[in-house]
Amino acid sequence: MEEKGYHHEDLREELIDAGIRLLDTDGYDSFSLRNVAKTCGVSHTAPYRHFKNKDELISAIAGKIDSQFNACLQAAVAAYPDNTTDQINEMGCAYVGFFLKNPVYLRLMFLDDLNKKIDLPPGSNGSLPKNVFLETVGRYAAEKRKDNPGEPDDPDALALKLWGLVHGITVLLVLGDFQYDGDVMNLVRKIIWEK
Repeated sequence: MEEKGYHHEDLREELIDAGIRLLDTDGYDSFSLRNVAKTCGVSHTAPYRHFKNKDELISAIAGKIDSQFNACLQAAVAAYPDNTTDQINEMGCAYVGFFLKNPVYLRLMFLDDLNKKIDLPPGSNGSLPKNVFLETVGRYAAEKRKDNPGEPDDPDALALKLWGLVHGITVLLVLGDFQYDGDVMNLVRKIIWEK
């Protein structure tokens, strides 16, 4: 394989993208900067211009996934600026849709134990998307209590219920445990937006 030069335009981003695929297929223990370099067609020393070791590359991978997931959830909230119920529903659909389009991300974020193997920096371990979700659930719960003082006063229980629903649906669909011949996102929207 012909090696690409060191002045490769977006080598850092290419290393991250190749790293995502290799981390998913090879797992943490077999993952190496040398293998990522080989996949990108660059010398085995080229990744060290961007990352000091494999854990730093994995942190960059986690940061990229978090950033994309966070943007997806924020867009769902922004689509309904004046209605927290619709924000919650749209966020649920966005959650499922994001991981259906990016099943590797689901495996790396939730189904692998990377968090136990490396010390991810703040903001690259799912905390950004989680904060968007929890803040929206908190606003929703507060509005419901204001409109109906008899509503339950436990946003944590509500967050677990909502997250469990969309996460469970996502895992079943991504892992292929639930087969559906129609448009799966229409089915998801029907479930989540059901009044």
